[in-house]
Parts: sequence; structure tokens; C-alpha cells
Amino acid sequence: MPSSDAAMEARVRAAAEEVLTQSRIPGLSIGVVKGDDLVLCESFGYADIETREPMTPDRRQRIASITKTMVGFCLMGLVEDGKLSLDDRVTTLLPDVGFHGPAETMTLKHLLTHTSGIGEAPTRDRLADTANPDREAVTTPGDFSTLYPDGIVVEVAPGTKHAYCNNGYGLLGEIISRTELATLQDVMQRRIWAPLGMTSTDILDENDARITTCYHRAPNEDNVFQLTRAGVAIKEQPTVDGLNIRGSFTAEFNQGMRAAGGVQSTIPDMAKYASAFLRRGGGIVNPEMFDDMTSPHEGDDPRMVSWGLSIARTPLRVSGEQPSQWHQVLGHGGAYFGGWNSHLDVIPELGIGIVQHMNIMIDEPASIFRKIIRAVIDAERPAYPDAPVDPGLLQSAPGTYELPMPGPLTNFRPQTRIGRVHIKGDGKSLTLESRWGSWKTPVQLTPCDRDDPTFFAIQRPDADPAFLRLECDSTGAVVALHVDDLTKMNKRPERI
Repeated sequence: MPSSDAAMEARVRAAAEEVLTQSRIPGLSIGVVKGDDLVLCESFGYADIETREPMTPDRRQRIASITKTMVGFCLMGLVEDGKLSLDDRVTTLLPDVGFHGPAETMTLKHLLTHTSGIGEAPTRDRLADTANPDREAVTTPGDFSTLYPDGIVVEVAPGTKHAYCNNGYGLLGEIISRTELATLQDVMQRRIWAPLGMTSTDILDENDARITTCYHRAPNEDNVFQLTRAGVAIKEQPTVDGLNIRGSFTAEFNQGMRAAGGVQSTIPDMAKYASAFLRRGGGIVNPEMFDDMTSPHEGDDPRMVSWGLSIARTPLRVSGEQPSQWHQVLGHGGAYFGGWNSHLDVIPELGIGIVQHMNIMIDEPASIFRKIIRAVIDAERPAYPDAPVDPGLLQSAPGTYELPMPGPLTNFRPQTRIGRVHIKGDGKSLTLESRWGSWKTPVQLTPCDRDDPTFFAIQRPDADPAFLRLECDSTGAVVALHVDDLTKMNKRPERI
């Protein structure tokens, strides 16, 4: 192995051992590809804490929402074949689904970009089941015909609001199966896994003996309050080591929802998948189709997260200088109740792909995944020095910011993770405080783009900065803020 790869290996091992010690996660597996070469494939910690069975790269993982990128490739393959078009109407393709609301204009592109107007659950009555961490307590219907007995509420007009939506991908999976006259397992095997040589990957949702033991943590204070308010019982569960709680494999996926997150795979297989990204879809779709999939279709600020067609686009800053240097990262994350956490990150500019599997579900895995990514590319986390806030923003930004309505379904994720936000000013600086999450303790907004005074970093000692942009009207008054996951919050008018 070249010396540069040896140095990278040493950095990754040190970072992995650090996160295992500091975050007390059970196990972590990492694969790094350069082009088609798997240059690092290593595991740390345990596949099972109690038996002390070591983690290994060939242990299976429920990769959860990374599945959505595979659904995207299958759908775009059908577009490439002329069997579907991104402008095809969902109501035409699924006439047996009862949509409630403005569904007539919903297209396949809306489903791919999470802008369909559908929310976290198909109806308000099913929100509690969606959020219940005890998956054994949730009824598991069998196939697509039983998935939406009360139909699906389309809460806002398609194309008007970004709301990450598992149900949208359930619909896409069914459309793919009906178009191909085959199961999603067969379609993915033929279109992705067989061409790439992925021999230990499927979407059968079976309790394979090679799956790592899964772990999770007790609900945090926010979760306890929210679940209790929603009438969801919180089950007492013993820890195995004073912190981690043993989970169990639950085949909870209705067959029609496996497209949202039902794939299982290994590090070597996912490394082959990452390499296909570096080949611009080689082996799955043509390069022009891949370029369309990875172009920004939702989100127009290159400094912030945007979405392609099933693929997330995340700027990775490698310098705190103004303007920051950054790389565009393509990929997706996956979290599974019980639980498991995975991440796929491909940096085409560097010719590098990184796959990570953890056999635990924790509240904020991003800091762990980012630490490993930075070790791979040898880039420190950026730090931004204090800088003066624009005087006009000091006057106009303070106030209360709320998610746009209607929103019980489409606002569910940001509403339960951030909630209402307050910005305060002291004449020199701005601070932000949220109802839930890591910003419950006020955080300072640090200007971080000398050419744009409305763009701020939220710096944390243990993680990459988050980024926030204020939106102003034609008079320069702040009317909204944008958080770095395509969440927009409107400023509440001042009451007289």
C-alpha cells in the first residue's frame, strides 16, 4: 500500500479508537475506496458487546435510508429505458391509492426530491406509530395493498415545500415494481447488485445470522417529553454496560415500505457501490443520467445542503478561511430504530468514497461520521473567528421563527428536532435558542462569509459547524431563516 494510504490508515484508526472511547459506541466498520480500489476495510469494537464478539467488515448492517439512493438508481434506469418520465403523475401510476389534498400535480420528481407534499406519516392518526421507538409495539401490515387503508394526506401543494418523506419512497418502490412486473428485490439485483458484484446485499428484510447485534440509548429528555405528550408508552430497558441498550431485529417493514430503508449490506459490498458513484454511475446508469441525479434539484445555495434525485449533496468545509474551501459530498445517511446507523459519502473531486456502519442508533451520529471522513482526507474541522454582525441584522434579526403551516405531517421532523427558534441580540452579537435539540442552550451566530453578512456558522466544540442563512425582504428586513437541512422558518410578525 502506498505511503499516503498508510498515513490515512493510521489517521482513521486513531479517529476510530477515539470515537469508540469517547462516544462509547459498540462497533464501527469503515471502508474507503479510491476509484475502484478498496484501500481500507477495517472494523473496530464489537459486533456484540455481551459476548465480546469483534466487529468485522463482512457483518451485515441494516443500511436504512441509504436504500433510497438505490431506489433512485432503479427509477432513473427506467427513465433511461423510456419506461417512465420524471414528469409522470403519481396519481396516474397509482390509481388505487387514495390521496387527500392537492395530489393531482405530484410527479415522480417530487417524490425523489422530497417535495411531494407528503409528510412523515400518511395521516395524522399514524404519527404516533411512526415516532414510536419500540418497533415491537407497532403493527406490521403485509404488503402495499394494506399499507394505506386510510389513504395519504397531501398536506401542501407538491413542489412548494421540502419535507423528507419515507412514504414517498414507498410509493416509488411500488411504481418500480409495477413498471418492471417484478419484486423490488429482483429489480435491484438485476439493475444494481449483480452488475456491481454485490453478493451480500438484499432488500428481503430477514433476520440474517450475519447481522450485527444492534444497540441504542435511553430516550433523551426531549424524546421523553414528546413521546409522553403523544401518548406513546416508554418501555423500561436495562443497559448492558451502563449506557447501551440491546435492541432486537424486528421485521417491521410492510413489503411496500422496504424501498424507504429495507436494504441490508456489508462494507465490501457498499464499497463497490461507492465506486460506482466515482464512475458517474458506471454499471448502473449512464454518466449523463448520473450527472442529472447528482445535480441540485432542491436547494439553490451551494454553501448549504441540497438534494439531487434521491442523493444528498453536502458541502464539506476544509478551512475556516473566508471564503471557506470546501468539497461537494454526494451520498446519504441511514438510521434504524433498534438500532443501526450508516453513512455513504463520495467526494468525486478527490476520487474517494467512504462507507461507515455503526451497530447503534444515537441522537447525533453526524459528529462521528464526520470525524472519520476528515481523518480519511486529512482535513481539520474549520473554526471561524469572531466577526462583527451587520448592524442592520442586529436590529432586524431578533425575534421568533416558526415552521410554515400547514404542517403536522410535513413539519414533523424539524418540529420535533428543533421546534420554535428565538434569535436575540445584545447590540453586538446574535444568539439563537431552539425549543428542542442541541441549540436548547443558546448558541452564538458567527458571520462566516465576508461577501454575505446573512450567512452564519453555529460552532460547537465537538462537531462540525452548522450553518444558517437569514432571508431578507426588499427593504433589508429579516423575514425568515434557513437551517442547513433545507428547513425554512418564517419570522413571526411582531405583535402590537
